[in-house]
Amino acid sequence: MFQANVSAGVLRRAALIFLPLALASVAIMVLLYRAQSDATFSVTQAAEQKSVEISQQRFVATLATVISDVRFLAHDPTLRRWLADGSATSWADVGDEYLAFVTTKGLYDKVRFIDLTGRERIRANWNKGDPVRVPVDELQDKGIRYFVQETLKLQAGDIYVSPFDLNEEHDKIEEPVNPAIRVSTLVYDPSGLPRGMIVMNYLGQRILDRIALMGTPDRDQIWLLNEAGYWLLGPSRDVEWSFMYPDREQHRLETLYPEAWTRLQNGPASGQFAAEAGLFTYVKLPHELSAAAATGAVEPGSRPLRLPGWVIMAFTPQSVLDADLAPLKQRLILAGAVLLLLFATASWFLALYWEERRAAEEQMKALNHRLARDNAELDAVNRELESFSYSVSHDLRAPLRAIDGFSQALNEDYADRLDAEGQSYLKRVRQAAQRMGMLIDDLLRLAHVTRSEVVREEVDLTDMAGKVLQELERAAPGRSVVATIAPGLKAQADGRLMRVVLDNLLGNAWKFTGRRDPAQIELGVETVDGERAYYVRDNGAGFDMAYAGKLFGAFQRLHDATAFPGTGVGLATVQRVIRKHGGRIWAQSSPDQGATFYFTL
Repeated sequence: MFQANVSAGVLRRAALIFLPLALASVAIMVLLYRAQSDATFSVTQAAEQKSVEISQQRFVATLATVISDVRFLAHDPTLRRWLADGSATSWADVGDEYLAFVTTKGLYDKVRFIDLTGRERIRANWNKGDPVRVPVDELQDKGIRYFVQETLKLQAGDIYVSPFDLNEEHDKIEEPVNPAIRVSTLVYDPSGLPRGMIVMNYLGQRILDRIALMGTPDRDQIWLLNEAGYWLLGPSRDVEWSFMYPDREQHRLETLYPEAWTRLQNGPASGQFAAEAGLFTYVKLPHELSAAAATGAVEPGSRPLRLPGWVIMAFTPQSVLDADLAPLKQRLILAGAVLLLLFATASWFLALYWEERRAAEEQMKALNHRLARDNAELDAVNRELESFSYSVSHDLRAPLRAIDGFSQALNEDYADRLDAEGQSYLKRVRQAAQRMGMLIDDLLRLAHVTRSEVVREEVDLTDMAGKVLQELERAAPGRSVVATIAPGLKAQADGRLMRVVLDNLLGNAWKFTGRRDPAQIELGVETVDGERAYYVRDNGAGFDMAYAGKLFGAFQRLHDATAFPGTGVGLATVQRVIRKHGGRIWAQSSPDQGATFYFTL
């Protein structure tokens, strides 16, 4: 640990480090909170829109079913027969049919035929699940009821859909409450004269229950309101159907949620908005539907269907929205506190070590100065190496040529004066001089490859390999070699350096297959671990993979030089070329089973 004295300067420096970090962390937490809260709110918005959309579809589909049923009953042959003959038998058949209809459908509280004076002539009641046909003496006069008056105004083929309200019996609201939508149409006899109307009371609680199911308990609510903003399905029983009770008429959306009412009144047919109370999502059911939209079919002469004004609304209280964000807020506050603690600790230690850092910077300046000096020395060494390479290339070759030449002259001119041992010594001197020359050539080639810059171009490896093998064949015309070169092998590489690679790899394959008849040498490409890898394969002497680590080292040999001559520099040169191209090279082999050298570029 470094030693540091706590001082006012250290505290100031720690504060200067900490304050920007603290401000940045707070800003990041705020941005994260906003992003996550927006994402959470968007999910809620989408879910509410979907709930409202499905509720609307259920409501319209229910109306379509009821409208289809009333059209069916209006054209019922049994009813038309009764209207034509007025017989008691036909009248009884219609009553039985209405009772069966109520029983099997289970959707209607009442199905009735009312004449043009408003008097009920036939009526079947659901009767809370125990369907009955109402006796004649219990049939009522409904002439003053609004739905009868409105139905009498219809034209042929029109359908009347009443407001959604509570059923009344003998001018009193039925208890327990029985929500109903009345759907009616005029009925004509075979001569085309109006004779009365079919009136069906749809059991409204069914659709209210289906809409309510779209809400999530303790989270959101799905409401159904009429055009005046009264709840038909609302937040509580106390506020529902308030327009039916004079003492509760103040219970409406405008009173309890005035901002939402204003936005709803001024808004488009569907929308979504956030108010102080929470999130509101709504859709206004249209006042008019085409016959096709209502029932999926168009009756001749029918006009668009008029509907009362209804609104389906989803409401998510602000408390629920806040609860959704509470865990996120807690996590971010905790993360922010941890970050601030870490920043404070880091700032403190940074301030303590400031002096050491300054000292390190001074030391770094000294090291940089030394590095610049070392670079200058390295440049000088490189120049000396180039000079050395020139000397090796020119100055050392002359003595070697002299040694080899004079040894040859001595052997030729004075062979008769030398015994067998002396001639053997001269031969070994010549071989050593020639090997020295080969080593010099290989070292110069290795040094040249190391210093060369890679200039990439499209290289035809197929053509290049063919030329290399032609040269090898000219050097050893008597050998039997089967050479296979894959066609169309091209690569983006340095052409000069790739010639060095193929010279060495194909040359090695040629050399180590010298004892095979026929020898087999192959150049191809395949995919290895997802990479395009070129390979040179032979059926030569091979080697033990236990010594594969020595393959690419300079002067490393895995075979006796007397059996397979060489300097051991070729593969080292190949490896440097491949590395300069950004690739890799490796080999697979077994003793006396040939070898395969792979390389990538």
